[in-house]
Amino acid sequence: MTVAHRLRTLVAAVTAVVAPLMLAPAALADTATPENPAGPASHAIDDIYRAVIGTTMVIFILVGGWLVYSAIRFRARPGRPIDPPQMHGSSRLEWGWTIVPVLILVGLAGYTFHKLPDVKNAPSDSMVVSVLAQQFQFSYTYGGNSGAAQGKTPSTATTLVVPENTPVKLEVHAKDVAHDWWVPALGPKVDAIPGQTTTTWFRADHTGTFHGQCSEFCGVGHATMAITVKVVSASDWRTYAGGLK
Repeated sequence: MTVAHRLRTLVAAVTAVVAPLMLAPAALADTATPENPAGPASHAIDDIYRAVIGTTMVIFILVGGWLVYSAIRFRARPGRPIDPPQMHGSSRLEWGWTIVPVLILVGLAGYTFHKLPDVKNAPSDSMVVSVLAQQFQFSYTYGGNSGAAQGKTPSTATTLVVPENTPVKLEVHAKDVAHDWWVPALGPKVDAIPGQTTTTWFRADHTGTFHGQCSEFCGVGHATMAITVKVVSASDWRTYAGGLK
């Protein structure tokens, strides 16, 4: 194999690795990037995601870069022996590649556990909303700490309306089969299981309309089981709640 042929092979290999990485952001923009978080629970999830993806990307770049460097630096050349000097055993190196990954995993686990309370623990003064999942819609009833809306349902049954900067605790039930309530911009998904009550919470830090989807296959109408959460200002909420029947 000539030197020119080896160089062409190396360039082709590098291109095969780099080209997908260059095209990936555009191809995966809607599927592999974090949602824009709109509250503390979703911010915590986003922070964990970024910590994990950042760590793995650094490892990928370091390992991949070293492989590319080694392939170029130590490639076969005329007059150079085919087999490099052989080395057998290095306790320092073996301890290093064992301990460093363990420390990385411990660091990521510690960061995750540090963030978990922001995701799992609803504040004691949260507005309570009962969520009923059934084929193929979610419906809502306002509970404790919801003021004039307590005991009432939203004016549009499938659209949950809540005030901004107010913690909302969801008590989720299922009427028929398993479902899953999830609005990615607001917080974690939560299973709706027949015969059980599961909980999650969110607090939207700005007004707007947020969309989600049942993320547990629940039958032929699963794709139509959408979720809409409308976040309004405190004054608009008081007006809205006072007008519910």
